[in-house]
Amino acid sequence: MDIRQARILEHIRALSLRDNVGPDSFPVAATGTAQEPEASPRDEKPLFAKGSFDQDAFTGLTRKIAIIDGRGSSGEGSSRTRRTGSTRASRPVASDKRRARPTQAVQPTLTPEAATSYARALSGKKLSAQDMVHLEAIVLPTLRPAFDIVNESYDLLPANWNIWNQKRPAVDPLLHGIGRLQLTGHPSYTLVGTGFVCGPNAVLTNRHVAQIFVEGIGSGATLTYTPGVTCAMDMLAEVGSSASLLLDVDQPLTVSDLWDVAILHCQKLPATVAPLPLASAAPATLNGGDVTIVGYPSYDPYENLADQANIFRAVFDRKRFQPGKMNGRADVVSFGKTVSAITHDCSTLGGNSGSALLCAETMQIVGIHFSGVTHVSNYAVPVWELMADPAFAGHALNFH
Repeated sequence: MDIRQARILEHIRALSLRDNVGPDSFPVAATGTAQEPEASPRDEKPLFAKGSFDQDAFTGLTRKIAIIDGRGSSGEGSSRTRRTGSTRASRPVASDKRRARPTQAVQPTLTPEAATSYARALSGKKLSAQDMVHLEAIVLPTLRPAFDIVNESYDLLPANWNIWNQKRPAVDPLLHGIGRLQLTGHPSYTLVGTGFVCGPNAVLTNRHVAQIFVEGIGSGATLTYTPGVTCAMDMLAEVGSSASLLLDVDQPLTVSDLWDVAILHCQKLPATVAPLPLASAAPATLNGGDVTIVGYPSYDPYENLADQANIFRAVFDRKRFQPGKMNGRADVVSFGKTVSAITHDCSTLGGNSGSALLCAETMQIVGIHFSGVTHVSNYAVPVWELMADPAFAGHALNFH
């Protein structure tokens, strides 16, 4: 077993313990009803199941921008793919036939073989190469899935995520305030990450996202956009839809020197978009509390392609609902400084940089995702800490 496989195994065990689940917690498909992955070399294993490939989203992967969310310890997002070209920031909402949402939950299903491998993993028995294929290709996507956001809501979720079915009336309005940041006029980048509305004219994102097109650190006149570059935030960009709702993001307001966070100024908000509530204090259940990331995971050329295909169905740069749990706080190096970040285990990719971390307990945004170590942990800036950051003084943010 190599280091990567050992990480996957420990990650699955940790998730199972955190969720109090095992192979008996999920339906098992009848033999022959699910296709088993073959234990073949990774570059020979089929990557995409029939019918799951979104050609529009996947065309030209080597050219598609993916701001990588600090997949080491720095949190500075230094690894990125590039794409030339531009989009028009004044484009209106496209007329589009929206996809109907299922009325029944799509329940993750284990094959009999995967269930057996899962049980062997939790009991500490010796695992074969085929066991590891089952754990990676079937069990891990079942434990930490990514759900589509369609028609500005999400599908009826499986029973193990029922908390989010119960919270849907409160969650749906918040989804309207989260969008995909995109640039016009930049020589290298088009799609650069996620942002969310946090005040009457304010958008929060990561510092390492903003620094692609913002010059300077601090606040006020010291900050400018890169000459010739404009920014917009698409509040839709959903799976299976070409509809868009673009919000003009016309200037930088502040770039923190303490946290991987920046505020951008936005124009008048559409009637359906309201500032998201930011937590002014830590939630009571910081360790084990239910959270979800809402953002735009991008294809990551530095991560395993099979993992991305299994969890995200090879559909990228579209709005997703990515549930998981918080796991307390941890010291993480970000921009050369050690910060105390929220740890969480939602499945993320590049493009999730700047995503909102929503807490089910409080129905407030408790964090801003900025970094992660694959199959170990993800990290988010605790938003209540921003209240003490001098860079945010004087800005009307929606703290609760």
